[in-house]
Amino acid sequence: MRGGIMFLQTCLLVLLQKEKGYGYSLANELAQFGFNIELLDISIIYRALRGLEIEGLVSAVWDEKSMGPQRRMYEITPRGLEILALSMSELGERKREIEALERVYQLATKRNP
Repeated sequence: MRGGIMFLQTCLLVLLQKEKGYGYSLANELAQFGFNIELLDISIIYRALRGLEIEGLVSAVWDEKSMGPQRRMYEITPRGLEILALSMSELGERKREIEALERVYQLATKRNP
């Protein structure tokens, strides 16, 4: 998982860790991570889910019980849980690095306004 898609995929894995979900239901829950749902193209979410499926981090099955058209139900896999834990650790390290950068910047700004 690389680049901007990494954050989206990590968010999707977190949501799927909580419970199984459909693409549209997952899209609506992305707002809690700062995504503007009105501007987010649903095809990007489905591409991210497909990428996770190809990597073996999520599995998908057709939900034959759904009312109306069939939908794919996504679920995190054991490998997905492992990768999610690693990703969260890496994000925690990035957070610490950014906070250190902000502290140094704020000190420098105070000295040289």
